[in-house]
Amino acid sequence: MKEKKKLFAICLCMLLIVSQALVTYGSTVPYKSYTYDYWEFVAPTPVPYIPLKSISGESLGVGKFVLPTDLVVDEDENIYVLDAGSNRIVVFDKNFKLVREITEFDNEGKTDTFNNPNGLCISDRGTLYVADTDNHRIVEMTAEGKLNRIYTAPNDATLGSDFVFLPMKVTVDSADRVYVVAKNVFQGLISFDDTGKFLGYFGTIKVQVSPIDWFWRLVATKAQRAKMALFIPTEFTNVDIDDEGFIYATNVDYNDQETIKRLNPSGKNVLINYTNRKIKGDLEYMIKKGPYSGPSTFCDVKYRDKGIYSALDNTKGKIFTYDSEGHLLYVFGGMGTALGTFKKPVALECKNDNIYVLDEARGEIVVFKPTEYGRCINTAVSLRFDGDETAAVGYWERVLKLDANYELAYVGIGKSYLAANRNKEAMVYLKKGMDKKYYSVAFKRYRNEVLKANLGNIMTGLCILLLIIFGVKAYKKYILKGKGKKVDA
Repeated sequence: MKEKKKLFAICLCMLLIVSQALVTYGSTVPYKSYTYDYWEFVAPTPVPYIPLKSISGESLGVGKFVLPTDLVVDEDENIYVLDAGSNRIVVFDKNFKLVREITEFDNEGKTDTFNNPNGLCISDRGTLYVADTDNHRIVEMTAEGKLNRIYTAPNDATLGSDFVFLPMKVTVDSADRVYVVAKNVFQGLISFDDTGKFLGYFGTIKVQVSPIDWFWRLVATKAQRAKMALFIPTEFTNVDIDDEGFIYATNVDYNDQETIKRLNPSGKNVLINYTNRKIKGDLEYMIKKGPYSGPSTFCDVKYRDKGIYSALDNTKGKIFTYDSEGHLLYVFGGMGTALGTFKKPVALECKNDNIYVLDEARGEIVVFKPTEYGRCINTAVSLRFDGDETAAVGYWERVLKLDANYELAYVGIGKSYLAANRNKEAMVYLKKGMDKKYYSVAFKRYRNEVLKANLGNIMTGLCILLLIIFGVKAYKKYILKGKGKKVDA
C-alpha cells in the first residue's frame, strides 16, 4: 500500500511539472509568442501570458454587453466597463462581483443619460471622465456616478462652423487637465483645464510623405492634384498617461514608422528608442490579402509601470509590450474563438501584472496572468529601470533557462557585469546579446585592464629588447671591427 501511495505521489508530481512546462512553453494556449532578434527575424519564445478567464455581462448578472467600447481598472482593482450599446458603465470588483451600474445621473435637477459613449478614464483622485460621443461632450463624475462637470465643444475658429464635437477617447493628468481624442480633428489632442476652459491642441502628428508622392504632386496638373489625397495629419486613436505626466498616444499612419508616441508637456514626441528597429508592432507582415494581414494597427496603449508599456493591435489581436528603451519584450495573443484570442479587441488595461482585454464583438473581457517567463521579464526590466542591475541578474538567468535565445537577458547580465567592472565576462554576454555599443565599452575597459596589469612586464620586455639591439650593434661596431672582420651595414 505504501509503495502504491509513493508511486501515486511521484506520478502526481510529474504531472504537475509537465503541465507547468506546457503552460510555460505555450502548448496549452491557442497562440504563439515571439519577439524579434537583432537581424529583425521572428524569434519564437515561451508564452509570457496565459488566459485566466473571460467575463461577460451575463456572468456578472447585468445582461449582455451590447457594444462595449472601453474599460479602466482603478487602484483598488475595481473594473469599469463602458457599454455604448446600452449607454451604461458597469463596475465590478477584483473578485468579479458587481459593485454598481451607472445608467443615468442628475444634471441640474434633470435626469441625464449617455448616448453612444466611446471613451472612459479615471483620475488619480478616482474621478470618472466619459467621452459621451453622440452627446458631443465629456462628462466628469464621481466614481459613484454623481455629475461634477461637463466639457463641451472647444471654441476655436480653425474648426469651422460645421464642426461637430465627437469625443472618442479621453485621459487626464495629475493637474486635472483633460486630453481628448476627437473624431475628424487633425490638429492634435484637444486639451481643457480643470474648469473646462479650452487650452488648445496638443501633440500634432507631422505628415509623413514619401518622395514618390512628392514627385507626382510636383509633375501633376492642377486638376490632377485636386483629385489626389491631401497631405493632412492623421488622427490619434487612443491615449494614456504615465506617472510623470507624459502622454502615450497611438495613431494609424502606415507611413509613420512609430505609431506609439510619448508626448512631453510641450507636445513633442520624446519616446525613447535605442534599438535598430521601429516601434510599430509587427516588423514583418503579409501584404493585405485577408482580414488579419497588413501592418499592425494599434487601437489602445497602456503605460504599466517602471517604463513598461503595452499596445493592442486590433488587426491581429496581439499585445505588444516594450520597455523604456524601446526593446520589444514579448508578443502574445491572436484572433480566433478559443479563450485567449479575440474577434474584435478594442481596449487594453493592466494592473498588478495582469492584463485585461475588452472584446467588443463578443462582449467579453479576457483576463491574462503572467507565466514564470513573463513574470521574470517584467521583474528584471523593473529592477533595471530602477538602476538595480545586480538584483536583475537572477531573473535574467531564469529567463535564459526558459529561453536561451532571449537577447535582452544577455544584455541585462552583461550590463550588470559592466557596472561591476567584470569587463571580460561582460564582453561574453554583450556579444551574445548583440549589443555593439556596450560591447565596445566593455572591450575598451578590458583592454585597458590588460595593459595596466601587464604594463610592467611589457616595459621590462621592451627595455630588454632595446638592450639586446644596442648590444648587437655595439658588438658589430666595436668588437668585430677591432678584430678586423667585415661588419655588415
